[in-house]
Amino acid sequence: MTQPAADTSVPSLLSRQPRPPSCAGFDRMAAITARPDMKHLEVAVAAHRDQLTEAAEYAQENARLYYDWFATQGHTSPLTGQLQAVADGRPLRGPAPVRALLHCELSHGVLMGVQDADALRGPIHVEYATDGTTFPGFRSPITCHAHEPVLRDNVDIFASVFQGPDARTGITPNTRRLLFLVFDAPGLSAERFERAVDSVVSLLDEAQGAPGFGSVELT
Repeated sequence: MTQPAADTSVPSLLSRQPRPPSCAGFDRMAAITARPDMKHLEVAVAAHRDQLTEAAEYAQENARLYYDWFATQGHTSPLTGQLQAVADGRPLRGPAPVRALLHCELSHGVLMGVQDADALRGPIHVEYATDGTTFPGFRSPITCHAHEPVLRDNVDIFASVFQGPDARTGITPNTRRLLFLVFDAPGLSAERFERAVDSVVSLLDEAQGAPGFGSVELT
């Protein structure tokens, strides 16, 4: 995997808790930060739109791993519906960072997230929630199950791998610096994970975002 030059704006990634057996196979996570020109980001996404259909079979193969993993934990992977929307010819919607996220996700069938990097406080901690843990979700409070993988900064949990992000770190019209997160799944090869990470880095570089890269091994 081609890694960009070190960028001190990339938040520290820490794993402070032992990984529970229920999350076996969730081996790695990557974070990419960038400050892209949003108009250039829109152009870059549009220029590569054919990748969504060209890589459809490959993306479906990877997405099935997330479908199976989420199902064993009582959740539904968002990739399933998103890929069907692409197959139906529906365009990507939302502001440029969200469309960039969907483009990279659905070109690979690999789960990702995008956040306002300037809204984070301190390093990112990869943790596993206790049953009943709650945090303010993007639209409503989110309640976690035991051992659910979550991300926390110095303020609170800001995302659940299974249930999505909060509102505090969400993309707004004022967002300038982006944090892209790439999540592993049981059965996903390191090579396919790294290809997905590379696609994010490449797109942000094309948008003059000077991307910086960080990763954590969760085993």
